[in-house]
Amino acid sequence: MLIVCPNCKKRFDIEPATAGEAKKLRCSSCRAVFRLVRKEQQVPQVQPEAPPASGRLKVVIANESVPFCEAVQKVLSSEPFELFVCNDGKEALETVRRVRPELLLLDVALPTMFGFEVCERVRQDPSLSGVKIVLIASIYDKTRYKRSPNSLYGADDYIEKHHIPDLLVPMIYRLACGASPQVKSPDAQELAAQEETRSEIRQFEVRETCAGAQPDTATAPAAPEEHAAPAAPAAVPREEPQAEPQAAAAPAGLSEAQLKARRLARIIVSDIVLYNQAKVEKGLRHGSFYDLLADDIREGEQLYRQRVSQEVRDATSYLKDAFEDLIAKKRAELRI
Repeated sequence: MLIVCPNCKKRFDIEPATAGEAKKLRCSSCRAVFRLVRKEQQVPQVQPEAPPASGRLKVVIANESVPFCEAVQKVLSSEPFELFVCNDGKEALETVRRVRPELLLLDVALPTMFGFEVCERVRQDPSLSGVKIVLIASIYDKTRYKRSPNSLYGADDYIEKHHIPDLLVPMIYRLACGASPQVKSPDAQELAAQEETRSEIRQFEVRETCAGAQPDTATAPAAPEEHAAPAAPAAVPREEPQAEPQAAAAPAGLSEAQLKARRLARIIVSDIVLYNQAKVEKGLRHGSFYDLLADDIREGEQLYRQRVSQEVRDATSYLKDAFEDLIAKKRAELRI
């Protein structure tokens, strides 16, 4: 029997036996997810599963790094998404309130407001209850953590940067529509494209947080081995490199190296909190924050020393300040 997609009106055949079952389908053209429903002896009707009126999912990408946002946009460019990009926490919150997206992809280390704060504000607003939130773990290092976060601060899921090229699209469909795109093994060219994007994201992070020191790449491999692309008969075509976007104007008195060091400090603190919410809250309530998180803090300090020059470390206290800023905000939130 013929079924018509309620969004794009594309027609396709459904076997009669299949049509009699309660089943979710996804249009191969516009990717809208819908359900076949049989009411008594009536002809089955197609009912959309809460798709946006335009047939396009609205996705807000919130990350301080312009190149990183561009890399994510490239990953999502082949999907029927309407994308909105924000580079700080307050802008992200304002954008979510304005556009009411289906999904918010939220970096935990945003400036002006930590990603956790944005997540909590969204969850406190009943009018935004339909917004799905995915937190981005900030440190690009698949060897650093062997566990998942035990809490997501009200978010629906999280994703580590090295998994964005291959896992982000199905995650968005699963959360926003209740179903994933049809599973298809990527070919050699698609695997190579994923690997290239992974490498770009890794390079952006190192370049934007390496403040006058050489990073130790041994602690942060460029890409997971399990996603390595098989040898292809020909190299994947690459576009000519484009001029990098101009960085935002630095606050008076701060050098580029200091800006990078301050961002890295915020990233380290944010990731520690993402993976240790229970310890963070226990430590704040009992005055043992630094003792309970000693191992993670030591790893963070090591990474900070690797990427920030001695000169910048001697002249600033960004890592200490980032911890104290987060502690003050969490204490206020917990009312302690």
